[in-house]
Amino acid sequence: DQMLSQLKEQDRKELPVIVKADVQGSAEAIVQALEKLGTDEVTARVIHVGAGGVTESDVTLATASNAPIIGFNVRANAQARDAARQAGIEIRYYSVIYDLVDDIKAALSGMLSPELRETFLGNAEIL
Repeated sequence: DQMLSQLKEQDRKELPVIVKADVQGSAEAIVQALEKLGTDEVTARVIHVGAGGVTESDVTLATASNAPIIGFNVRANAQARDAARQAGIEIRYYSVIYDLVDDIKAALSGMLSPELRETFLGNAEIL
C-alpha cells in the first residue's frame, strides 16, 4: 500500500511557488490556503516562505526551482526586479488573498491533463 501511494505521489504534478508577505501571519495564511488547493493530479508546493520584500536570494531560489514568486503586500527591490527580468522569473503582486488563491487555482487547472470525451452527435446513411 505504501508503495502504491508513493507511485501516486510521483505522478502528481506540482506547481512550486515562493511566498513573500508583509508579516509572518499573512504568509502562514497564504500557505494554508495554497495547501488546500491540491487535487489528486496537481498541487501547489510552497518552496520558501518569508516576511519582507522580495530579494535577490528569492529570485535565485526561484530560478533554481523554476517557481514564480508571490508577493503579498510587498514589493521587490530594484536588484531583485532586474535579476528576475534577466532570469525570466515571474513576480506576482497581490493585496487581496482571494485574488492570489484564484490565480493559483487557474494555474493549477491549466496543469491538469485534458479530459477526453466522445459525444455522439448523430448518424448518417450513405447511399
